[in-house]
This record gives sequence, C-alpha cells and structure tokens, in this order.
Amino acid sequence: MGPLRWPGLKGWKDGRPTDFGGRTADGWHYKIGAELERGSVVTVSVAPEARQRAGLGYGQEEGYTPSAEVTFHACPDADTVYVGSFFVHGDGRFCLPLDVRVGNGPPKRILISVFSGDCPA
Repeated sequence: MGPLRWPGLKGWKDGRPTDFGGRTADGWHYKIGAELERGSVVTVSVAPEARQRAGLGYGQEEGYTPSAEVTFHACPDADTVYVGSFFVHGDGRFCLPLDVRVGNGPPKRILISVFSGDCPA
C-alpha cells in the first residue's frame, strides 16, 4: 500500500491462525510488522463498521487495548519497521477493512483476509 508494507500478510488468506498469533480471553492477536519507506507518514484506520470486531496494536506497551487508528512515521533517512499486531475478536477469522492514508492524501480502502480465504471485493 504505497510506502507501507506488511511482509507475509498475503499468506494469511489461507494460513493457519496459530502460525501467526495466539488466542486470549478477548480474541486473537496476530503479530505483523509494518515496514515504512523512509520519510513517509501513513495513517491506518480500522473501518468504522469493523471497530467492534478488530483493532491495531502498534507502539504500545504490554496490556494495551488495541486502537482503531495508528499513524506510522518513518525516519527521514531510513526505512522504519514497527513491531505490532492486528487484533480480531471471536474466532480470529475476518475480512478486515482498513482505510489507509499516505501523508495528507485521501484514504484508500483495502480489505485484508485474516485467515478468511477470499474476501469479497
């Protein structure tokens, strides 16, 4: 998605949830690093209609509550990696709609398959 990459995310479509995360009392936490090209700013938001079911966990301490939105700021002279996760309530399978905004540009909707096979377009 422009200057933002989630390496390995395409493998989630048909992958096994236990290979990428674990279940807690409130749902599933899936580790996924975000890579951002140098000098970039990207804001990722869980679509409003999915916020009761999913969240983002980046840049927070242990015991955090997943948030609906995260803004990534890359270093000016180097690509930057953020360690974090996606959170999904329930059985951990979901077609996750995200709104991604690069800099001050308009948001673009993407749909990520979180172990749900093909998601409708």
